[in-house]
Amino acid sequence: MECLEILHEQRSTRLFTENSISIIVSDDGSRDGTEQWIRENYPQVIVLKGTGNLWYSGSMNLGIRYALKELQVDFIMVWENDIYPVDNYFENLQSIIEKWDGNSIICSKLYYRVQPNIIFGIGGTFDPRTGFRSLIGRKEPDGPHYEKIMEVDWFLGQGVLIHKDILEKVGLFDEVNFPQYHADIDYGVRAKKAGFHNLVYPNLKLLNDTETTGLSHIKDKSFKQFLESLTSIRSNNNIKKDIKFNKIHTTSVVAYYYLLHKYFVYTASFFKWKILGWVGIRRKNEELY
Repeated sequence: MECLEILHEQRSTRLFTENSISIIVSDDGSRDGTEQWIRENYPQVIVLKGTGNLWYSGSMNLGIRYALKELQVDFIMVWENDIYPVDNYFENLQSIIEKWDGNSIICSKLYYRVQPNIIFGIGGTFDPRTGFRSLIGRKEPDGPHYEKIMEVDWFLGQGVLIHKDILEKVGLFDEVNFPQYHADIDYGVRAKKAGFHNLVYPNLKLLNDTETTGLSHIKDKSFKQFLESLTSIRSNNNIKKDIKFNKIHTTSVVAYYYLLHKYFVYTASFFKWKILGWVGIRRKNEELY
């Protein structure tokens, strides 16, 4: 449980010493002794048991509901077990909280763990008319133009601090329509519609272990895996999820052309690499996803 070990090491930072911090783990049906191990090694950590079918949104909501009702917290920090804080992350977060404007969601800047100088994402843009979505800074080297506070249309759901008042007005993550992928995009767009700001702070730096996440990150898919990626909850290329997002958030039929383009490129890329693989040409192992 590297994640809990890392958080345990942060106890001396100002965020932990100047606030009452509770760590909640949503254990969604694990069978490897996770709950027992946590209770034995970190008895102060609250473990909530899921049904085994909560996915991202349900797991986050399980923890959020408990924190709001039982602990009566002011802020909720959305965290995942495959991110790693760097460069005084929690000290910086405390300073940001002390200057919080009361109307924004505090978001982190993510880098690839395998290449810490390369950006995984700084939140994203969204055009409700065209449906176009982009991840700011994806696969780019970090630089001065990314060293400023940025307001984004949606955030990446890792290292996100949300005040209870925003949760009350915007609601929880949508576990019905977006149980896994697009839950963070949907929430950011909903928050913006409600008048809040999604702010990404350049000094809130996290390393993201992308190798542990879903079907979308399998480099050399079989044909069966490719077809599964179009329908599985574990895939960011789930067609049903994208159609639902368009129905909820887009304002023009033009947005569906974006989806057609997306899946044309995805399908073409799959067959391209399959054909190249047959003649002995394969992706580089260090290719980022």
